[in-house]
Amino acid sequence: MLNRSQIEALLGQVAKKGKIVYGTNEVMEELKGSKAVIVSTSLKPEIRQKLIRDCKKNSIPLIEYGGSSIDLGRALGKNFRVSVLSIKSTGGLDLKEFFSEAKS
Repeated sequence: MLNRSQIEALLGQVAKKGKIVYGTNEVMEELKGSKAVIVSTSLKPEIRQKLIRDCKKNSIPLIEYGGSSIDLGRALGKNFRVSVLSIKSTGGLDLKEFFSEAKS
């Protein structure tokens, strides 16, 4: 399981070269083709359950951030809350490699 600092490092790298979609409605609409979905602790339970179900159905990793939507927004360098985001493009970053390094 990734900790907060590892997720923030991942987001920092992806934000520079990749594409991130944030916002509940936007993520739900564009879930297919996502490389991973990251959720904050502020996400409503019913939306979390739907995302878990949809991510499993589409074989998309769902990552628990462990911080609030304010913290997740700050990790992205945004001055607003982000409850959920999806990584659409990694900008060349290999997520499998990142996840395996994070587990070590």
